[in-house]
Amino acid sequence: MNLRWVAMLAALAVGGGAAIALFITPTSSRLPVGEPAVAVRPLGEPFLDGPLRLRAVTGEALDLRAPAGGATVVVFYSTECPIASAMLPEIAEIRSRTSPRSLSMAAVCVDPDATDEEIARHAREYGLEVPIVHDSSGELTGRFGVAVAPEAFVLTGAGRLAYRGRIDDRFAARGRRRSTEPSPDLRDAVAAVLDGREPSVARHEPVGCPAPERYEDSPREGPTFARDVEPILRRSCQGCHGPGQSAPFPLLTHAQAAKRANDLVAVTEERFMPPWKPSSGVGPPLRHDRSLLPSEIEVLRAWAEAGAPEGVAEGSPGPAVPEPVDGWALGPPDLVLEMPEEFAIPATGDDVYRCFVLPTHLPEDRMVTAVEVRPGNPRVVHHAFNYIDVRGLGRRRDAEDPAPGYTCFSGFTGDRIFGAMGGWTPGNEPHFFEDGVGLNLPKGADVVMQVHYHPSGKPERDRTRLGLHFARKPIRRSIQWVSASADPDGFALPAGDPEAVVTASLTIPMDVELHAMTPHMHLLGRRFSATFTPPDGRTEPLIEIDDWDFNRQDTYHLREPLLLPAGTRIFIKGLYDNSEANPRNPSRPPRDVPWGEGTTDDMLILFLALTDATQDLTRPGARDDFMEDFFRKAGESDPPRPSSERAEGRQVKTQ
Repeated sequence: MNLRWVAMLAALAVGGGAAIALFITPTSSRLPVGEPAVAVRPLGEPFLDGPLRLRAVTGEALDLRAPAGGATVVVFYSTECPIASAMLPEIAEIRSRTSPRSLSMAAVCVDPDATDEEIARHAREYGLEVPIVHDSSGELTGRFGVAVAPEAFVLTGAGRLAYRGRIDDRFAARGRRRSTEPSPDLRDAVAAVLDGREPSVARHEPVGCPAPERYEDSPREGPTFARDVEPILRRSCQGCHGPGQSAPFPLLTHAQAAKRANDLVAVTEERFMPPWKPSSGVGPPLRHDRSLLPSEIEVLRAWAEAGAPEGVAEGSPGPAVPEPVDGWALGPPDLVLEMPEEFAIPATGDDVYRCFVLPTHLPEDRMVTAVEVRPGNPRVVHHAFNYIDVRGLGRRRDAEDPAPGYTCFSGFTGDRIFGAMGGWTPGNEPHFFEDGVGLNLPKGADVVMQVHYHPSGKPERDRTRLGLHFARKPIRRSIQWVSASADPDGFALPAGDPEAVVTASLTIPMDVELHAMTPHMHLLGRRFSATFTPPDGRTEPLIEIDDWDFNRQDTYHLREPLLLPAGTRIFIKGLYDNSEANPRNPSRPPRDVPWGEGTTDDMLILFLALTDATQDLTRPGARDDFMEDFFRKAGESDPPRPSSERAEGRQVKTQ
């Protein structure tokens, strides 16, 4: 076999060696020594025909063999894969629990274009204190048969392959994190081998990111990156996959895209990326639709099949993404609200849902025309929603919690609030309301910002900010949020039921225009749909989400306001999976699930951003009585108080 791949390896520990981080040196210093390994053997058979001797950057000759009676663990990982990064603390935990006299560990970085400095920095940040190999050529990755990173291999002292596969099962699939304690698959396999036993399961399919792809030097004819692919990435991907943004890796250059060309095809065909949950072509057109056209996906496929050629751009490269002003996409805000202090996110554990109180100190009511969220740490800020609090409810709950903010899984846990102010999700584009439309922010009100954090595998800190733009022209109509909601008292999802259905409806009592929608369910939700039936009896779709994901909630703004005449009925339907087969089910075994704010409870709500179609606040003496008028015509003098823990937003009794 070609000895060049041996020269690309470094720092595989000798049994009993100290667990120190060794990093690869420039290619010129990588010298092969000793005999190379042969092809990987199946589980249970000798893994290597002979010793694999390598030279570390320190000049030390290393040998990939387990200590006598011990084991060797080799983990393939990528610095650009958040699933891999999230699991690296488990590698550190295994190392800390096991004597180096019985366990050798090594990590293989599969990123072909990572620099020594980047690998070293990533290792320090995630506490990866084991020897690291940089497989820049990809030959070791290919020889081990690694298609997905992270993947772990456990070798016995006799040189047999005892286990290969996932580190643990915290991810059921890419983008689908389990809601229960993960099974420590790699830890159990190591313990079994050290006890002289066979692992109870010798093979678990890994879940992670595809290993980088490599192409021949002479690609075939077809689309090129410069001419065909880069414009697609610029329009739909680079807003997240850019420097300092929320995505784990950039997609700015040919090299960055080519190594994952087939994966780009896979994730776009599955509609996993770009993140956009509504079903295409269902309901009124929405703003900021990030999904790709079928023709664009076909361009990506043809480019990958042609060998991912780089090509040369023809003509103008097209409009560049505008640079934010002082970091704000809409320009400097009139009022910037920020978390009072940084919030610490642990390296591991469950996702964190935290509410922070942001006082406005406004001496008078103001009309807001745009809201922009600027995440302080996009690596861990998954999404944020903002609400107006005029009663000091958030302040009281914040005072009861010694840490910054307070826990709020789904919203306000029974608190009735004044209104919603939108939020942020990765790829979200802030925008101004339609001309003449504004959101009333009362004097002295607080903004309560709920932030969903997901641990990255290392300790993080965040201080997210909120930018508000005030009206400079007369506002004719105020925008308000109401909700169609299932009856909390009758809401029940039976344990073990994989297809529990819940429905609800809301009658619109006056002529309104719909501007935006926010569907809401919890972890058991599978599908969400909403329709509307005007007085003429026809039924039209509003929105449909075939693959509900609590971690990818969004507010969907209509491209043009939709008139809903008085008497229009909104119908919502939720399909839930409360079976053990649902990886997002937080209860093992499943339990009967009621309505509630908790992680193990659930809901069915559609929040609706409405304006009074006839309102004109520019008329002399006009006042904003939209909500009073709405509830009066609905037969209620005031929104009902929650009878149990209910979600955020003003509640409207369903019919």
